[in-house]
Amino acid sequence: MKFDTMNAILAGAFVIIAISFWHAHKKQNFEFNAFDLIMSKGKVDKIALSYMLVLALSSWIMVDLQVSGKMTEGYFAIFIGAWITPLVSKVVFGKNEVTKDD
Repeated sequence: MKFDTMNAILAGAFVIIAISFWHAHKKQNFEFNAFDLIMSKGKVDKIALSYMLVLALSSWIMVDLQVSGKMTEGYFAIFIGAWITPLVSKVVFGKNEVTKDD
């Protein structure tokens, strides 16, 4: 892998975002816990951790494709479909209806 300015900028942006998350996590009055992104019930959730890592990697790839001029509508549709489809299906089909037993 060759070193170029774009990779340095992307790495710098990633570090800045990570530091911003950490500072928000450390603020006393701010109700944000960075570990909620990867944890469930006090333990690291493998699915959530994988989801966050894949989101970061696929976003990196999309930015790199755009900057290098190789982005196509197909790549963009796959990227959006991969991230929007699970959310939409959860909202539409994953509703848990609460019923009262009298």
